Amino acid sequence: MTLGLSATAFQDEALYLDAGHQILDSWRHGNPINEDFGSYFSGSPYVYPPLGALADTVGGLAGARLFSLVCCVITTALVASVGRCLYGQTAGVAGAAAFVLSGPVLFVGHFATYDAMALMLLVAGLAMGLRAAENGRRWRAGLLASCSGFLLAGAVVTKYVAALFVPSILLLILMTVFRMARPSAPDFLGGKRSREPAIRARSAGRLLCVALGMTLGAVGVVGCWLWLTGTDQLSGLVTTTLSRKALGPTSPVEVARQGLEWAAPTLLVAVLGMVLIGRRRPALTALLLLSSLLPIIFQARSGELTSLHKHVAFGLVFAAPLAGAGVAFILGRIELYDSRRQLAPRLLAVSLAAVMLLASGVRNAHELFRGWADSKPLTALLMTQVRFGSGHYLVEESEVPRYYLEGLTAPWQWNGTYFLYYQDTRNGAAYTGLDAYRHALTDRYFDVVVLRFGPTATLDWQIQDILNDRTKYRKITKLPEPGGWTVWHRTDS
Repeated sequence: MTLGLSATAFQDEALYLDAGHQILDSWRHGNPINEDFGSYFSGSPYVYPPLGALADTVGGLAGARLFSLVCCVITTALVASVGRCLYGQTAGVAGAAAFVLSGPVLFVGHFATYDAMALMLLVAGLAMGLRAAENGRRWRAGLLASCSGFLLAGAVVTKYVAALFVPSILLLILMTVFRMARPSAPDFLGGKRSREPAIRARSAGRLLCVALGMTLGAVGVVGCWLWLTGTDQLSGLVTTTLSRKALGPTSPVEVARQGLEWAAPTLLVAVLGMVLIGRRRPALTALLLLSSLLPIIFQARSGELTSLHKHVAFGLVFAAPLAGAGVAFILGRIELYDSRRQLAPRLLAVSLAAVMLLASGVRNAHELFRGWADSKPLTALLMTQVRFGSGHYLVEESEVPRYYLEGLTAPWQWNGTYFLYYQDTRNGAAYTGLDAYRHALTDRYFDVVVLRFGPTATLDWQIQDILNDRTKYRKITKLPEPGGWTVWHRTDS
């Protein structure tokens, strides 16, 4: 289903892959990196971007997207493992199906950003932690817990928002530790008082092993990350995640509505599971349902709609086991009341549910992939205007043409419309923000300017008067919608 999705590179895909190429060139040849990626990336620039760039080198954008697909296939198997640990084999398989047929998951599986890799590491950490909590031998439990801590920390380093789900994962592991410590059958040789100290001792010992193991694994990852890459990335963690300001503030109601719409098919099955089996383990049910809604709650609170569809995929990891448990319960009842015809009713029920989820998921994924314009016309036009090593280009969403034209230009030749630092060569005065753009354009610093009055429309309107001055720039063309880019070229003196 993901391979059927098709579009030119999105701004984020182009940004991370281009950053990865610059980082790889820096490691191999010592070339300087022109941007401080760590200051505004919402994940470490030294984890996914180089891996994505390697895949891009081998197979282009399709290769980088295939890497995300592999990560999501592995994640699906891990979701089945989590469901099996919590509710049993049938629930694990059914939950994995409900997870992988959702629109946000199909989208992430064909999107060349660090979401798929972070999702895989996060679910792997959860699965490993649950295995550690179930293991009866303490040394094995400690080893598995160390791997769990390693993977969870790796997920957070890869994409900082993964930290939002770590408390839920720790609570799930804690619940499993205490559930496994309880005796499976009544102890007829002693009363309740004689069993409680033994239960507490088993729980405490297993919990200590798991906690120490996870701590060691997490500390190892974070320590190596900071030692190898420095602490400058922490500013990116603060600005993009902890104190992020919404680029286009949206009402909380609209954010919640949109998030629930993307999550709805899988979430509805999870609610069905809650109704059917929730009373058996109410604490676990409540934790899973609340965790699945965390990204929607978190972003509705801040009014941020950006990336919500991708973050919903993280939440569906927790809805999937609950959905699988509900489906498993229904299949069990069908078998109980129709024991002479077990196969046909079960196949019919499963097929109908799968078709409904698949139709909704594919539709949502295709709609999300149609969310940005085809950049081929702009790339073809700029290919005739750029030169390697000379000239400066101001382009709204410059990451996309910079990625496609990396063989024809150098990274330092490109500037976007989010931030600019400009120094006047005549008097040495330095400018930032709107002043930087107006002075640079007045000095005819840019050879080519491309605007589309999209994400930075406010700035675009504030500099348009200079671009309309024929003594400085002349308009070449306006490309048709949905791109709608307007292109100016510097007027020769």
